[in-house]
Amino acid sequence: MECQPPDPQSYEDVRKNGYLRKQKSMHRRYFVLRTASERGPARLEYYESEKKFRGKTPVPKKALVLETCFNINKRADAKNKHMIVLYTRAESFAIAAENEADQDEWYQAMVELQCKSKTPTTDTGAGGDYGVPTPGPAFKEVWQVKVWPKGLGQAKNLVGVYRLCLTDKTVNFVKLNSDAAAVVLQLMNVRRCGHSENFFFVEVGRSAVTGPGEFWMQVDDSVVAQNMHETLLEAMKALSEEFRQRSKSQSNSGPGGGATASNPISVPSRRHHPNPPPSQVGFTRRPRTEPPGGSGTGGNSANASPTPRHSSLGQAQPVMGVKEKKGWGERVEV
Repeated sequence: MECQPPDPQSYEDVRKNGYLRKQKSMHRRYFVLRTASERGPARLEYYESEKKFRGKTPVPKKALVLETCFNINKRADAKNKHMIVLYTRAESFAIAAENEADQDEWYQAMVELQCKSKTPTTDTGAGGDYGVPTPGPAFKEVWQVKVWPKGLGQAKNLVGVYRLCLTDKTVNFVKLNSDAAAVVLQLMNVRRCGHSENFFFVEVGRSAVTGPGEFWMQVDDSVVAQNMHETLLEAMKALSEEFRQRSKSQSNSGPGGGATASNPISVPSRRHHPNPPPSQVGFTRRPRTEPPGGSGTGGNSANASPTPRHSSLGQAQPVMGVKEKKGWGERVEV
């Protein structure tokens, strides 16, 4: 539970304080969220206990300046349902609240101070409170992943620890201690995504900057992998819906509007042919034993990545027009 706020005369810059748990050790520590002041920038500190914090010369065990965080996200894993993760260029720092209400209060306070710290100041020293938009998070979601030497990870030498950063239209692989993305995938080029245990994968088509193939990533546990799967799938569906709405609006935007905006197309009457053209009966299907040419995953089944049990392609989404495969392996070999 959160303790009483400190004496305002001594701790004017304290925005929020109370006990939270560190993700890895699960140790309970006393956290203090400070606003920007003469004493320093907006930051998150933690102490061994409240007694240590209220001592004569309190020294925090750790202080994380919010301006250095490029993203702050809510998260959940197998042990903690109400986490907050702060991402900097070099590290990620995760804390866990007791319940959803505490998580939301801490998260909102951190994001607000982070955004204020990134708002450019005017000549008078005031923040951007006069019509200047407050900057939001750089990405909608961020996950720290380990890209495995399999598929495109090996082919493009994209192996090791990365941040998988999601926006409305892109999936970005950002290496630790880097400001620029190593690879930017357009969300519309993602064919499908899936997860199995603590592995998550993304398959892209030939239009992707990397060419066709799969990226395989290891995360902390199956809960995180499932969250990535569901979140990416929602983003793909949202983009698909936006594409449909835009196409609909373009088809209706004409001088006459509606169906009268386009000229009618003359279609010749259908005639019976002894050997109908492919346009009527379709092309002859290739036998199953014949390997497909130009397959989305490279055509070599020996080098193809094992496919996880759980995979989603969306429901008749234009950006995900691939049918679900059957007979996927029960284990992921890495």
